[in-house]
Amino acid sequence: MKYKEEQHADKAGRIKLINYLPHIGIDKAREEIIKGLKAQPKYISSKYFYDEKGARLFEEITLLDEYYPTRTEKKIIAKAVKALNIDFSGLNIIDLGSGDHSKIRLFFNQVSVKSLSEIKYYPVDISQSTIERAAEKLLDEFPVLKIEGIVADFMHQLHLAPKNDKRLFCFFGSTIGNFEPDQVKDFMHALGGQMREGDAFLLGLDMVKDIAVLEKAYNDAKGVTAEFNKNILNVVNNLSDTDFNSRDFEHWAFYNTDKKRIEMHLKAKKDVDISLSGKPFIHLRKGETIHTENSHKFDKSDINSIGAWAGLTVDKVLSDENEWFSLVYYKK
Repeated sequence: MKYKEEQHADKAGRIKLINYLPHIGIDKAREEIIKGLKAQPKYISSKYFYDEKGARLFEEITLLDEYYPTRTEKKIIAKAVKALNIDFSGLNIIDLGSGDHSKIRLFFNQVSVKSLSEIKYYPVDISQSTIERAAEKLLDEFPVLKIEGIVADFMHQLHLAPKNDKRLFCFFGSTIGNFEPDQVKDFMHALGGQMREGDAFLLGLDMVKDIAVLEKAYNDAKGVTAEFNKNILNVVNNLSDTDFNSRDFEHWAFYNTDKKRIEMHLKAKKDVDISLSGKPFIHLRKGETIHTENSHKFDKSDINSIGAWAGLTVDKVLSDENEWFSLVYYKK
């Protein structure tokens, strides 16, 4: 995660990148982290999972047998383009929380070289290094593609999205499920305010299903998800000058039926005292938790509600045979 302002081109000028995070700044990140750790109950925003190690661990998670969301969504994406009947002429694709290139790669695989040459792809992510790696791999496979990476926190900087020509906003991975319901409304209101008539929005949603399937996906036998969850403390240490020891905490994930969400927490294995810049900061009792992530699951009624908050209409819903995951195509 980089907060250094820079704008440059790579791959012989084929990758342009602009970093908007300095407009938020490291101080804002520290302020957000400290506020969450002093709250009752304590929390850390899930966006801080993704330093370089966190991104690598999440890639490992997506390959686990128990973790169905990524492979299920990818199967849908791999056949989506023909079903959606998209006009790629002069299209700007804005990929929110773009992460690694594996999903958009499946999307581009279905597009002709001529159409690819007319697309401009804007990956938007909080991690500059993730954008750079993904863009380089995409250009190796799709050399005619034009890429302009945007390092930004789209929850606060959505207004910085490119405004020229017609646009397709992509938001894969059911990342919207990490938001609280009020945050989903705020995000969709903001997105709807940025979109113009003719723009489209492609959204991945993880659907409500058997609790055993859900809980197994977030408690894998190899412990990769546990390591991923604990790594957020290392990110917090680097950003906030705290002294968390991840070995003092255990991973705890469960499905909250009332709120239709998986919750991930870090539970203190003993009484723990944490300092901030060398000074006493917070105390956690044995068994006390830090809430690190929510992953809300959705049903069919949510599909219409989410679109309505942005003034969007549902054009197509693509799902797998079990209806475990849905890819929803909205139009303005």
